[in-house]
Amino acid sequence: MAPPANKALTAVRNRLAYTTAEREYSVLLREHLNDVLTGVRRRLPLLRKYPADPTRIGVIPTWNKMPARAAELSRLEHLTWETVRFLQVGGVGGPIAQSAARDGGTLEVQTFPTRYPLIVIERLDHFPRDASEPDTITWSVCRLGRVREESAWVDLLIPVARLVFGLAELVS
Repeated sequence: MAPPANKALTAVRNRLAYTTAEREYSVLLREHLNDVLTGVRRRLPLLRKYPADPTRIGVIPTWNKMPARAAELSRLEHLTWETVRFLQVGGVGGPIAQSAARDGGTLEVQTFPTRYPLIVIERLDHFPRDASEPDTITWSVCRLGRVREESAWVDLLIPVARLVFGLAELVS
């Protein structure tokens, strides 16, 4: 007997009521994430929170024609957390590395594993000088390794070889 299917994958769901700006943001977020996964982009800052002002967030940069007010910030934050949940394999992070910030404060970085080799989620907390709580927390998706050009050729040659062998089987 086959294991039960994931409901999110198989269940019928109702269409989401995105605004035009939210729809465009969701596509941009997906494209940027794919860029990290394929090695086109090494780092994608996803979200910045300001603990002293819970109504304020920072999201991935958008193009000029997308008005920020046209999108509900809570919806953009939800989309971003869905991206993090898609990537993350567990809640346990690595050790916290601490360094001095340029402004005299302190930076703390903690790395979390993802389901993809060489892709991690980084949490960066910025503490102002002598503060015990951060003024900003930024979550980013980062690629640790480079995509080698040779592997790109191999990835291209494999489907071509399959096509050639498939054609040979048809002819014989």
